[in-house]
Amino acid sequence: MDLNEQAKHHHLTRPDGARLAVYRREPSVPPEATLVLAHGWSASAAVWDDVIRLLPADDRTRILTFDQRGHGASTPGHAPPDMRVLADDLQAVLSTFSPDTPAIVAAHSMGAMAALAGAATPGHATDAPLAGLLLVSASSGQMDLRLAGHPPLTRAVGSARTAIAQVCTRAPRSTRYLRDLLAPSSEPRPTTDVAAAWFRAIMDFDVAGRLTGLRDTPIHLVTGAQDRVIPPVHTCRLAAELAHARVHVLEGATHRVPSEQPALLAMLLTDLVEGARGQRAAPPSTADTILRAAAQMLFTTRGTLGGGGRLPWNQHWLARRRGTATRMGREEMIHTRQ
Repeated sequence: MDLNEQAKHHHLTRPDGARLAVYRREPSVPPEATLVLAHGWSASAAVWDDVIRLLPADDRTRILTFDQRGHGASTPGHAPPDMRVLADDLQAVLSTFSPDTPAIVAAHSMGAMAALAGAATPGHATDAPLAGLLLVSASSGQMDLRLAGHPPLTRAVGSARTAIAQVCTRAPRSTRYLRDLLAPSSEPRPTTDVAAAWFRAIMDFDVAGRLTGLRDTPIHLVTGAQDRVIPPVHTCRLAAELAHARVHVLEGATHRVPSEQPALLAMLLTDLVEGARGQRAAPPSTADTILRAAAQMLFTTRGTLGGGGRLPWNQHWLARRRGTATRMGREEMIHTRQ
C-alpha cells in the first residue's frame, strides 16, 4: 500500500489557487521534531515511501510529505513557475502543519532547488526553526546545457531539450499521448505542459553565491556518481560554498537515489533528527578537512559547468575518493568528505 494512503490527507490552498496535497503522519505523543520531504520534477510524494519505511520506529517525530504543485494530487495554480514559488509552498506546509517544532527538510532534485531558493531569499523563513537539511541530487543552478562553456555537442543537446519543452507547452495533448505511448508509467506524472513549464524554471534557476543563510544549518549533500540528470559536479559546487556540509558520493547510484539507496537516506535523516534533539554530530576527520580544502580550490561558486556537468578527468578523484568513512560506517560504498 502507498504510504500516503496510510497518512492523514490534507489540502493546503495557496494564494494563487493551487491546492497542495499534504500527507501528515503524527506521532502518538507531542512531537519533538518534524521531518518534511520534498520530491523532484515529474515525480510525487511517493518517491519517499521506501525511505520512510526504513526510518526507525519513533513516537517523537512528525513526518510531512506533499505533492509539488502540478504534480501528483496537487493542482498547478496560476503563479508563473519559479523555484521561489516552490520555496513559498514548502514554507507554507511547515508553517501550517508544524509551526511548533524544529524542522528537518529532505529534498530531492527540484525539491532541493526549492529549499535552496528559500535559503537564498532574504527574509524567507518558516515559523519553525530549520534544524537540518538533506539535499539529494541538488544543484545551485546552471542546469541549462546551452550555457557558454559547455562543449558544442552538449549545447546542441540543451537546445534540443528546450525545443521539446516548447512543443510540450504548445501541444500538451499530443505530446502527452506520445509520452504515455513511448514511455508508459504507473506512477503519477504531471501533464506535459506543466512538466515543460517547470523544466524551464529549473533551467533559469541560479542561487550560487547566495547561500550564506545556511552556514549554521547541519547539511548532508548526497549525489549518485552515475547521475546523468544532475551530475555530481553540481554537488561539488554546493560543497565548495557550504563549507560545513557532509558530502556523500554514491558509487553505482543514478538520479533515483531515494529508491536506490533508501537505507542510507533514512540513516542520514535519523542523524539530523538526533542533532535537532541536541545530540552533537561526529567531528570531521583530518581526511575530511583535506578534501574540503581541495573542493574549495577546485570549484568556484559562479564558474560555468563545462563538460556537460561531468567532472573533468583530473577531478574524478574528488568525487570517487575511497577510504573516508561516513558516520554510518557500515555503508562501504559511500565516500564522504566534509
